[in-house]
Amino acid sequence: MPVLRAAALSVALLVLAVPAAQAEMPSPVLVVGDSLAVGMKPYLGTMLGSSEVVWDARSGRTSPEGLVRLRARLHEVTPQTVVISLGTNDGPDPARFASRIHRALEAIPAGACVVWADINRPPRKGRYHGLNRVLEAAAEQDPRMVLVHWDRAVLHGSVSLPDGLHPDAAGFQYRSLMVAGAIARGCTAAA
Repeated sequence: MPVLRAAALSVALLVLAVPAAQAEMPSPVLVVGDSLAVGMKPYLGTMLGSSEVVWDARSGRTSPEGLVRLRARLHEVTPQTVVISLGTNDGPDPARFASRIHRALEAIPAGACVVWADINRPPRKGRYHGLNRVLEAAAEQDPRMVLVHWDRAVLHGSVSLPDGLHPDAAGFQYRSLMVAGAIARGCTAAA
């Protein structure tokens, strides 16, 4: 429990910088994802303050389904920031996932910041460490991309996953704080 409190305090301190950056916060923010994005809906918009948030999230969504929705939404809105929560429902093949990441980044406008949460999932859904490695490689190659290290938060005990995949309400709030912090650090600085 002390680790949880210390981790929550460090994220809270990081996000205290968000209100100061809100005057410069890019708008709108497009969120495309799976159930882990759905769970952030009650929290993220409030944390981003004045930014308009456009949601396209559905439980069980795979990256190919998310790519279809991403492209459709990009015909409707020109976001300054795109938050992606995809990969958790994909197979364990890193090469296939790398191709999907590449196609997503190609679809997103050149000036937009991309915030992508890495993956943590139970073994029954397949290995995921290779998927996180290709996300890290993509972030190293594309300066628009900011990673949210969800896997580390779970492994270090900052959040618990009662069903092995999804956090409780406090965990979704923590995930939202991580995303808001990544937007404030990476996207505002890039703008």
